[in-house]
Amino acid sequence: MWVIGYLAAIILLLLVAQTIVLALFKEPFQWTFGANSQQPKSLKLALKVVLQSTLIGSIFLFPHLPWVGSSVAVYYGPFFPADKVHYFLYGQLCALGLSIGIYGTELAGGWLYYKPRFTPKKAFTKSALSTLSSFTVVAVEEPFFRGAIMHTLLVSAGPWVAIPLSSVLFSAAHFIRKVRTYWPSVGLAFLGLWLGVCFYKTGNLWLSMGLHSGGILSIGVHRCFLNYRGPEWLIGTQTFPIAGAIAIGVMVVGTIVTWFIF
Repeated sequence: MWVIGYLAAIILLLLVAQTIVLALFKEPFQWTFGANSQQPKSLKLALKVVLQSTLIGSIFLFPHLPWVGSSVAVYYGPFFPADKVHYFLYGQLCALGLSIGIYGTELAGGWLYYKPRFTPKKAFTKSALSTLSSFTVVAVEEPFFRGAIMHTLLVSAGPWVAIPLSSVLFSAAHFIRKVRTYWPSVGLAFLGLWLGVCFYKTGNLWLSMGLHSGGILSIGVHRCFLNYRGPEWLIGTQTFPIAGAIAIGVMVVGTIVTWFIF
């Protein structure tokens, strides 16, 4: 379970780096990560760079740890077999199709309503950025949480520990920033469970990356046009639509189906 210590070391390093940046900008110390709306844009950018560079650096460092004793290409290469790349497309299409079904159900139930939240130009820009993020985010999070953390737990503790534990760690990582409420962590844990099963059953990262990518894309685009008025426990929020009971139910079914298909 040394990998848990590795996670703790990353968080400590991130905290130290963030503290240095805040001091340079003459801002007070903060325990949570990331910027808030009152901070200047230059500081927000600096904190974002610190966060992303730390995460990316941890991915490249992981194979070189004494306990792993490998290289980036040798360690991560087997997780990206060329003959399974189509799994990425399967995952994306699955996530987008299920998202349309979820949003459609919630619209029909009157819990969501259609009303553009931005000008057409801004909506297009945000949708384009969401498309880009749907690739860049999974390129960092999937190799880290599934390729490094979960794979190590699989080797040391087996799937019945590795899958749920990595799911909890994946969910918790989204709340190192200051948030309004922590209850969406349940929905993220179920997502992590599904992504973990995808990785375990296929033996590679393509399917989990595609599923994760399609989810990010659908969430980013729907925020531009759909508004929430139903109960959060049922449909989630615009930031975390997967936190609602409807989406969680779909993810549970998806996890079970994935387990038996692959």
